[in-house]
Amino acid sequence: MVRKLIKTFATLAAIAVITGLGQPSQTANAGEMELVLGTGSTKGKLFAAGSAISMASVLQGNGIKVYNYGTKGGKDNIKRIAKKKRAINFALVTAKDLSKAKSKQLKAFSGLMALGKAKGETVLLIVRNKAPKKVAKGDYAAAVAEFVRVLKSGKSAKMIKKQWSGYAPSSGAAEFKAVGVKLHKAAIM
Repeated sequence: MVRKLIKTFATLAAIAVITGLGQPSQTANAGEMELVLGTGSTKGKLFAAGSAISMASVLQGNGIKVYNYGTKGGKDNIKRIAKKKRAINFALVTAKDLSKAKSKQLKAFSGLMALGKAKGETVLLIVRNKAPKKVAKGDYAAAVAEFVRVLKSGKSAKMIKKQWSGYAPSSGAAEFKAVGVKLHKAAIM
């Protein structure tokens, strides 16, 4: 009887220790961050490219996850990236979309890079300046830099080019400067 009682307590103690060690910590760092990329219509090539970018971020990135979110296009992406609630972190837009943005909206994001051509226009990647809730500014900046590194890698480029043949990451500094958008620290120069 005593043996059974000791074995039961030992088993319960082992379960409690294993359960306690397996719990995630309360702080979020760049390796655990989940971000959202607004692409465009779910029927377009940019949405397919966004899905490939999402897969590349999970496979090639150091634990960051970038989810693809279908929107109504570049104008909608700018509106969503400037929102206070339920905002997206990254967005695909054109210089034409940026030129139509309001000055208040332009302050809410920074330019990262040019991703390639679609329908004869250069597709630009912008990032929201404000970090998500409960995420430190430094961790957010590290996650953005990691995402840029993933987009520049050769393995990711192969995955994305299968979905979008116009993918060619480069500096979009001239396009951003022409519209009056500041460049992010992690932007390709």
